[in-house]
Amino acid sequence: MEIKSKPVECPNGHYYNAALHASCPICAGAQGSGAFAPTEAPGQMGGGVGSFQPTEAPNRSGSGAFAPTEAPGQMGGYAGGVTVPVGSWNAGVVADPFERETSIGGDLTADGQVEPVVGWLVCVDGPVRGTDFRIHAGYNYIGRESGDIHIHGDQQISRQNHAMIAFDSSELTYYVGPSAGRNLIKVNGKTVLNAVEIHSYDVISIGTTKLMFVALCGEHFRWDVENSHE
Repeated sequence: MEIKSKPVECPNGHYYNAALHASCPICAGAQGSGAFAPTEAPGQMGGGVGSFQPTEAPNRSGSGAFAPTEAPGQMGGYAGGVTVPVGSWNAGVVADPFERETSIGGDLTADGQVEPVVGWLVCVDGPVRGTDFRIHAGYNYIGRESGDIHIHGDQQISRQNHAMIAFDSSELTYYVGPSAGRNLIKVNGKTVLNAVEIHSYDVISIGTTKLMFVALCGEHFRWDVENSHE
């Protein structure tokens, strides 16, 4: 004769035949093998014995989880993780460590002494009309953005080393000539292909800019002779 009995539900939600088993055989088998009780459905936080919270989705900062690896080229912790392109710190030409810029009050030499001015270029026509530029002994390179003399705003002048003006302190002579610029330069309206000697009030044309030259040193004054102006 077959004995029928109503299935009994254990505390962990398993159903078993009480006529055949004194306790839940599923729970008893799990405890004997060291396995955990069934995990609850994802998203539920039950209070059952042995239940765990579901594992968080990838890329979330859960307990024991690692932060996602940053994409190549990113700088973690810097400016909110913004990617900094290689070379973006200085997109222009690397600065020449020996480059000298014209400054008000006289330039300083390596030993901290003021480097004497030997003449001037005065812009009489062009974007910087009315501006004067100091000339020093040796080579003075002219460019739109870098060099000894900067003529800003004239797009027909190369960024650097378009032309040069030089002073020979031993001969007390001044010269001007082309350097690495693409456009020609002129002195008093005549094209200059090589360095030529210049004198006070000569007009040098570079791009759309005209520069009047004014000399300081010469027959009446020179820096290497004390009290030469007396």
